[in-house]
Formats: sequence, C-alpha cells, structure tokens
Amino acid sequence: MNFPKDQIGKFVALGGTFQTHQQETERTYRWPDLWVVPDEAVINENETIRIPDRVEKIKPGAEITAVIGEGIYEADEEEAWNAIKGFTISNDVTASGDWPGWSDPDHGMITGVGYKLLPTFSPVLSEYVDRDAETTYDDLDVEIRVDGETTVSGSTEQMAFSIPEMVSFASNICKLHENDLVALGDPGNPTNFLDDADSVTCEIEGIGKLTNPIERV
Repeated sequence: MNFPKDQIGKFVALGGTFQTHQQETERTYRWPDLWVVPDEAVINENETIRIPDRVEKIKPGAEITAVIGEGIYEADEEEAWNAIKGFTISNDVTASGDWPGWSDPDHGMITGVGYKLLPTFSPVLSEYVDRDAETTYDDLDVEIRVDGETTVSGSTEQMAFSIPEMVSFASNICKLHENDLVALGDPGNPTNFLDDADSVTCEIEGIGKLTNPIERV
C-alpha cells in the first residue's frame, strides 16, 4: 500500500526494544524509551540524509514500524495488535558523538534524544504491507548495508518486547490515531558509521527495503 510521508500522522519511536541493543548500551529496560519524531526529520526513500558537519559517529537503525489503522488510547495488548493495519520500515539515524549527545554522559537516553531528531534523520519507506498473523514477525531478518557493505545483520527474534506489548505501551503514553507510526526499535551494534558514506539501505524480510543517499552539509 502506498504511504507517502505527507500521509503520516504522529511518528512515535521506541528505543531499547532489542536484547542486542540493550547489551550494546549496557542498560536494563523495564519498558522502552519513547520519543516523538518531528516532521522535518521524516523523508522517504531516495531522499537525501543530510548530515551536519558538527555531528559525528552517525549510526543507522533499521526498524520494523507499525502503521496504526484506528485510534487507540490506553489499549491492552489485544486492542493494540488489532489497531495495527500494516508495517513499514524506518531508519533511526543517530548522531552518537559528543554533540548533540547525552546531556549527562553517565545517563544516556533518559536525558534526551536530540541527537536522533535532526532534519532528514528519520527516513521511512513510502509503502506498507498489510498486517499478517502475529507469528509472522517472530523471526524476520533485519539488515543494513552502508555503501553496499553489510553493517547490521539481526532478526526480530531478538526483540525484548512483543509487538502488541510495545504498541500498547505507546498508547498508554499518547493517543494513537489512524496513520500514526510506531517505530519498534532495531538490533543495534552497527559495524560502520554513516559519516563518510554515500548511501545506506535498510531491509527487513517481508517488509521492504529503504535506501537513501547521504550528504555532508
């Protein structure tokens, strides 16, 4: 189904949702981190990720992303699952250097996620696939290629929370409406940064492939 960026409502992103990512950040999560992505951060495939000179150690993050089909608030897991109409793929581009990183270097994420919210840092594929049975998403391959070289190879099997659990959690923080997105996290641990790259491709089995050129500005 076509789903260009001008049809997206609210873009909610969750972090710390994969066991591998929790190990990377050396944190224990009782529930995911949550933030809302600004409109200027959202681009579609083939649009350019523009990296400011002032940031460094730019990480990609391939994320299976739920497309909401009906409004929910304070939903339980069954209600949350039934509210999903499909899935797309997004790239959680993250500037992991000193600026604009954690305001408290000893307490990452909980002191803000500004390093994820820069313009063009949240590419989203402009189409989605209809929701299938929940078990379909238990073990999908997740891969990122930077300039053609594989830098992340993981699986949704590594998720620390179920998809219904995560969407339910998001709905208990903010109201979700039709065409809102909930990005469900990524495996983490990329072996290459985007700082000097020309392109990045995020691919999730059965969901799609998202490719964006990269430019330093």
